[in-house]
Amino acid sequence: MANLIGKIQYKVFAQGTKSESKRPFICFENGTQILLYKKDDNPFENNGFLSFEDKTVEVEGDLVNGVFEVTSVKEYVAEEKKSGGEE
Repeated sequence: MANLIGKIQYKVFAQGTKSESKRPFICFENGTQILLYKKDDNPFENNGFLSFEDKTVEVEGDLVNGVFEVTSVKEYVAEEKKSGGEE
């Protein structure tokens, strides 16, 4: 199992093919992005990530054949935000 922290964004996948659709990716500040799949979700609808779109999240799962298979997802709150950012 691995944990990733990044922003979920829906982007066009397989443009110009019969498989073209909007799919969820986890995107990182350095420009890297990884396709996501949530176990037990319909891979053509990907509704399991809609409530997290454009939010920074922490996902847990495994990278399998270039796709990160997510077992859990939650909105990420940085430590300084959790503590109020004051000392």
